[in-house]
Amino acid sequence: MPECLGRAYRVHLPVLLVTVIILAVIAPPAQAMHPLFSDDTGTQGPGGVLVESSINYLKDNELKSTVVPVAVTVGIGETMDAAVEMPYLSLRPSAATGNNESGLSDVFFRFKHRFYEQEKKSGGRDQFQQSLAYQVAISQPTGSEEKGLGAGTARWGGRLISTTEWESLEINANLGYESSGKALRRGNFSFNDAVAMSVAAKYERPKPWEPVVELVVTRVKGTDAVTRIASVLVGLIYERSAKFYIDGGVRAGLNERSEDYALLAGFGYKF
Repeated sequence: MPECLGRAYRVHLPVLLVTVIILAVIAPPAQAMHPLFSDDTGTQGPGGVLVESSINYLKDNELKSTVVPVAVTVGIGETMDAAVEMPYLSLRPSAATGNNESGLSDVFFRFKHRFYEQEKKSGGRDQFQQSLAYQVAISQPTGSEEKGLGAGTARWGGRLISTTEWESLEINANLGYESSGKALRRGNFSFNDAVAMSVAAKYERPKPWEPVVELVVTRVKGTDAVTRIASVLVGLIYERSAKFYIDGGVRAGLNERSEDYALLAGFGYKF
């Protein structure tokens, strides 16, 4: 949940929550297959390159936003990936200025390592697979803080990822924590933070159509209060081959602090 990071300076809670909602939904992790927020433990393999892009529209009361991120993921080993994501963001209006704003948002760099894998046979026929990975991320404040397009500070985050596969069903569970501060490089953090939990299920039969559902709950600590944001997603992935996919999804908020809805569409191609 890379965009749910706090600021080192004082931020009014409503603006923080709006920023959290917008950026958490429109800038999903580069490793996860869009439209899901949840990541999986899969990697690209040595020399593999995955290019992804999407267009995502979000509505939250009178606030509307559109983001077009471009992400490139490179396999640097059988179990390791490195990725960079560059999102272009349009806010109508921006919660920071009250005006329509657009431009480059904060650029993210990510590293993922799958450190555990287990396979076992059940009854000599069905196969159960379990794997674990961790992901770390750091951002650079390339987006304009004054316009509401970025946080204005370097940020960091991490998550633990679990993938379980049984026959045609894949379950991905994520637990992530994110914190930030202007003194990040000196180790003096501001403890405005966010903890995110998500569970996603993907049904892989019959291919190439793969229905997906997901639940995401985020606990955000602001300057003077703690709040929770919850949403659910229903989507469809068309994965004709291991090299190419397109997708679409609808995300809906489940409580008062969540967005009204988000419309998501994207594609990915592996070289």
